[in-house]
Amino acid sequence: MANKSLGEEWLPLVCLKTQIALVRNVRSAVFPARMAQGPARRFGRHLAEAMSRAVRTLGTWTVEDVTDDIPLAEAGEIYYGLTPGDGRGPGYRLLRLGEPATGREVWCELMSANHLTFSVTGQFASFEAEEAALHALVDALGAHLDYAADKDLGYLTAQVSLLGTGLRIRSWMHVGGLTHFGYLQELSNAAMAKEMLVELDNPDSPPPGSIVIVFNRFSLGMPTQEIVRRFGAFLRRVSEQEAEARKRLFHDEPFVFLNLLKRAKAVLKNAMMMDEMEALDLLSDVRLGLTTGAIAARKIDPLTPHWFDDATDRVFYAKHGRALRRKARLPHDVDTFPPWRDEALRAEWMRPLASFSFSNELIERADEQ
Repeated sequence: MANKSLGEEWLPLVCLKTQIALVRNVRSAVFPARMAQGPARRFGRHLAEAMSRAVRTLGTWTVEDVTDDIPLAEAGEIYYGLTPGDGRGPGYRLLRLGEPATGREVWCELMSANHLTFSVTGQFASFEAEEAALHALVDALGAHLDYAADKDLGYLTAQVSLLGTGLRIRSWMHVGGLTHFGYLQELSNAAMAKEMLVELDNPDSPPPGSIVIVFNRFSLGMPTQEIVRRFGAFLRRVSEQEAEARKRLFHDEPFVFLNLLKRAKAVLKNAMMMDEMEALDLLSDVRLGLTTGAIAARKIDPLTPHWFDDATDRVFYAKHGRALRRKARLPHDVDTFPPWRDEALRAEWMRPLASFSFSNELIERADEQ
């Protein structure tokens, strides 16, 4: 077996998760945004019924309507990249498709920007394999649903960037090293050159947790497998550059790195309240330390992908808050005021991350610098 390249080796450490989606519309109706509320609701129900019938014909797949799952509506955007609860239109339906034999799970959003959005989200060993499996399912369902398509342009979509194949692939990337050295603008420029985009509000202002989203700019002009192949190649290149930046931080700026990690340890150990942005930044620092060998901790896994998701305001209390609340003894005024309560509980949740030790090499390098 050939040795992995640096980019392949570091991709799981840099890429937190990836969403692969295929968008389709049906010929019998205008795009969802053009529908009034009543027709949108009726067409949404019609599509849900038609989709359920189509899925059942496949034999190996199950289908469940989870539109009214309130916790999922809140957490779906964070964990799976789904349309957030407050952004869903009147006809919106959410179906969960499952293949018990393989454990595969596919989300089908109805009446979002387009009539049908099929997606899978996770840490994938092969983007190409995941896209091929999703494509096979969407094509199989297409035998029972009349997808809107043009013989020259391909699949017709409400979003111009998805016209053609209807493919959207995006990855959440932790680029703490590139952020530290101020290379976010260069990352954005490199993505543009490769016909991709980086979701970045301001290249001069580091995003919380040093997390950026990379996604394909176009869906037209080449097969989906080629788009996905190029996307994966770009992500491996980004991961390689991120690895080099982290190594540079360890070897060339050990004093700065040690200071960063000591500050993180002190805050994690002593903070009584912590907001979302501070928590994300601290998680970024700890992950930088673990992945470079600058720190070590027996109970902390640097590959844990959901650290950042769990720390966000949108899902933290629902996921961890109630259990923490039973253990933590907060002052009455703090416990009864949700913003204070959540920040106090988040500080408790983060505290175990302070139980790391510094590597002798980092300390020695810092002393010698």
